[in-house]
Amino acid sequence: MAKEDLQIIKDLSVAAGNLYDGAVDEEGNPLDLGLKRDQLPSTNRKGLDGGTVSFAGNKIKVVYEAEITLNDVHKNGVNAFQDEMDSMIQKLVDGLKKNYRSVAGKSITLTAVEPESKVDVEYVSRYRTLVHAVRHYTIGGLSEVLSDSEAEVKKTEISDKYRKFLEQGGFGSRPTNDTRP
Repeated sequence: MAKEDLQIIKDLSVAAGNLYDGAVDEEGNPLDLGLKRDQLPSTNRKGLDGGTVSFAGNKIKVVYEAEITLNDVHKNGVNAFQDEMDSMIQKLVDGLKKNYRSVAGKSITLTAVEPESKVDVEYVSRYRTLVHAVRHYTIGGLSEVLSDSEAEVKKTEISDKYRKFLEQGGFGSRPTNDTRP
């Protein structure tokens, strides 16, 4: 791995560290990412609303997690809810880019791999749901060392012992006293 690639990944990690609720900038002002938690009044119980990132090769996975009422999920239909989750992930990505620019002093390109995010809605109660929206991005500016090809990812080596075990099969020969058709 080149030193430049490692520095880009480290700077993105530092920038992602500033996505948590209550993060402040250099002057001590709270960071506004445009998430729903930023508009909520300060109470003892805040709803779950935030994001995480993880890295794999030349890709970054952005996850948005929120606690949303069931009425908000069904209010405008499936397509409108999908668009809302896509916009929330885009707000996280924009915040990540902004934080990266302040940390590294240069901009970063994140290109979406799939056209829309994958959204999972989990039923919690008759009132609340938990939403997980995931979208993958390609990190621009990395060398070809980190970009993994599909053939390398899917290629696996099977040991001879394991291959011999699989060849024996579980549905192989039947016992001699088995008279079923």
